[in-house]
Amino acid sequence: MFFHTMKYTLLNLLRDKGQVFWCVAFPLLLGTMFHFAFGGLGSGESFSAIPVAVVMQEESSELRSMFDSLSKPGEDQFLEVTYASAADARELLKAKEVYGIITADLPTVSDYRNAASIEDVSTYPLSLALSAEMTSDPLYQSILSVLVDRFNIEYSAIAQAAMKDPAKLPALLHTVSEEVSYIRHESLGAGSVDESLTYFFNLIAMTCLYAAMIGNTLAISNQANLSDLGARRNVSPVPRLLATLGDLTGALIFEFSSLLITIVYLTLVLKVDFGNHLGGVTLTCLCGCLAGLSLGFLVGCIGQFSKETKFGFLMAAIMICCFLSGLMIGNMRALVEDFCPLLNRINPAALISDALYSLVVYPSYTRFFTNIAGLLLLSALFCLGGLALVRRKKYASL
Repeated sequence: MFFHTMKYTLLNLLRDKGQVFWCVAFPLLLGTMFHFAFGGLGSGESFSAIPVAVVMQEESSELRSMFDSLSKPGEDQFLEVTYASAADARELLKAKEVYGIITADLPTVSDYRNAASIEDVSTYPLSLALSAEMTSDPLYQSILSVLVDRFNIEYSAIAQAAMKDPAKLPALLHTVSEEVSYIRHESLGAGSVDESLTYFFNLIAMTCLYAAMIGNTLAISNQANLSDLGARRNVSPVPRLLATLGDLTGALIFEFSSLLITIVYLTLVLKVDFGNHLGGVTLTCLCGCLAGLSLGFLVGCIGQFSKETKFGFLMAAIMICCFLSGLMIGNMRALVEDFCPLLNRINPAALISDALYSLVVYPSYTRFFTNIAGLLLLSALFCLGGLALVRRKKYASL
């Protein structure tokens, strides 16, 4: 009888166009919208050459060679240099065609020979002029400022060493030309993470929680005072617990299969990268569906409210859970973690999205299994509560 009930529950769900739409079609449509709306969030902005005007006070082949090298066309082009007079450079800056003006005044060899001390020679040959009106992209202006400051500092050190202690000049030139990196790059996980992934994680969480609608329907269909089907079931000789478990199992198979269709579509069609842990993603989906189904079953067993009232309450609860987990605002789950971490521990949507996130980001499975354990605990509490309420109900007449 268990398998008989499970079979016909599954068939009824497959024939229900409303359930098929909300559990299969709607996640696919929403996922497609997310792909076009947020698909480029994590791709990063490509760096383009910085337009800059260069004013050469005195012709210097060394400085011109440096600027030509920085503005050489190609993937590594850093600057887009325009050589101009001081007046023309100011016009370019005023017209916002360049981000700044670099004025070059490099001392000649004779200047150093005639100088009595290093103070008599300018050791900062580059100066930068910026426009206060160009506030749309301060990043490029900051990069130009760093470039000029670094050149002046290194040039000053070399000039002082050449005049005071020429013997140290080769070692200094080697030190200046050597790039030292103090950052070591290490991968935290096997997959890549970008901001758009959080929306797809929460889309899966929302789809899992939509199983609550099915659980609510099943609970109502087992209550004689709320549905005609419930009245017939309560007078049948089939044990109530066995029939209820068959219903829940059939619903779980339907919802889990629907979610697998969504995962396949997101992975193969929309090219969403969930990492190399398909087993973990599948387990998360199964536990998420169980949590959503048991939540709806519990709500459906509470009180004598109408089916529409319970549906409205469930939909509001699902949307609140998804909002707090980041479906509408990507970093909402992190904000909740800062101010009220307990909400993330009892919010099934947050547990589902965080489980998927931990699979992609963290090399260990500690956080992942912590979230899975939280989902299973919530599912057990919801199921036991719903079954207890169903078994305690008795009817004076049917």
